[in-house]
Amino acid sequence: MDLSDGFGALIALALSLVLVLLLTPPLIRKMRAGGMVGEDVNKPSRTTVAELGGIAALFAFSISLSLVVGLQKLLGNVAEPPFLAAISVFFMASMIGLIDDISDLKQRLKAIAVAFTALPLLLVHLGPEVIDLPLGHQLGFQGSAYLFYWLILVPIGVTGIANAMNMSAGYNGLESGQIAVVSASLLGIGLLREIPDFSLLIFASLLGCSLGLFYFNRFPARVFIGDIGTLGLGAALGAGVILGHIEFYGVIAIAPAFYEAVATAYYGLRKKNGDRKAACRQPAIEADGILRPPEGASRYTLAYLILSKRPMTERGLVRTLLAIYAASGAVAIALSLV
Repeated sequence: MDLSDGFGALIALALSLVLVLLLTPPLIRKMRAGGMVGEDVNKPSRTTVAELGGIAALFAFSISLSLVVGLQKLLGNVAEPPFLAAISVFFMASMIGLIDDISDLKQRLKAIAVAFTALPLLLVHLGPEVIDLPLGHQLGFQGSAYLFYWLILVPIGVTGIANAMNMSAGYNGLESGQIAVVSASLLGIGLLREIPDFSLLIFASLLGCSLGLFYFNRFPARVFIGDIGTLGLGAALGAGVILGHIEFYGVIAIAPAFYEAVATAYYGLRKKNGDRKAACRQPAIEADGILRPPEGASRYTLAYLILSKRPMTERGLVRTLLAIYAASGAVAIALSLV
């Protein structure tokens, strides 16, 4: 087996997908039995849904990468530090997500805490310190800029992607679907630009995890993946982007999520994030399931902005949002070719 021919990435994708499909049903039962459920606020019936589905992805990601890399080491030779770093980033961010799921951390504290999950990447310290750009250009970091890259940009990148994925979630299938779309886009870019093999395996495993979660998280959701999933998967995405030196394309691929980041900063300065959070839990829902933003909340989130222009069902809204992510991913892929 040769990881460089794409076979290893295919195995990692298949393994992570199968593991999530196998682990999630018993996890749902355990969560319900333990009372770990959340209210589905975007439906008239306000049904309860099992929480913490991201636990399945946490194990699937770790096991799939460990098995593929372990087999490769038995058959040949491969450097394992990048994979150990990615798994560590996933675990650390997921633990922060778990704490947030059970205690509701403040957004600022959560952003700072997730930034520290980039530390394993600093320990691995894989160079060169460059960011690939279109038209064959590169942005290099030499001298003191080298420290700026690892001590400032890398932590900001990891927490930025993780929190962007976290803040843009909230609808059946969106949190898992957006990770799947972004992972697929970055995997495509990695194959086209021939980035390091370890980044390809990271993206492939994340794609398998998110596709498996989407099966249970799609409308009508049987499980919410929770912050343990969105922060963990998002941070691992950031790790793959940084290790592959495709930061520019990663930003393009997740561009829709930055609406939430900007809105959080804007309404935070105006001391309205509490009102914003409450509004997100109280959408106007018609008898036929059509969603509308509450009065005065049309710009609170990207979803509410879309609904203010065209009210639609939750399923239609998620399809629209995922189509926007797919368009951003297509732009990122197109730019990677020039």
